[in-house]
Amino acid sequence: MPKIKTTSLSIGIIAGIVAFIWAYIHLQLTTNPFVPAPFRTFFLADSILAIIAGILLILTFRLAPFQFIYILELVYWWINYLLLGLTRILPAPLVGRPLPVTSGPALYAFIVDIVQIILTTYLFIDIRR
Repeated sequence: MPKIKTTSLSIGIIAGIVAFIWAYIHLQLTTNPFVPAPFRTFFLADSILAIIAGILLILTFRLAPFQFIYILELVYWWINYLLLGLTRILPAPLVGRPLPVTSGPALYAFIVDIVQIILTTYLFIDIRR
């Protein structure tokens, strides 16, 4: 088993906690009556994926040899980031029009997505060394 640096362990735990925060933000949208049912289902599924991603990030000390997990995590966070950003400019799937720009959960999720991309990229690069 390869030796993991303390900074990688710390960053993995922080990234896992941030993933849980991201899931919490999206879980709140599943109970919002103003959100259409298909979106609530999407937010629920995406929250479950974020919780799984958070658990995998916290388990960095065990999963370091499996570098493909970090690639999958990066792809997941980039998809969320691009989906959130592009649906404000281009027509959103299932809606056919751009979504409104809000300062609520969308802004928080946007910031958390950027933080997650940075943390996961750091972990991927650091563990590859």
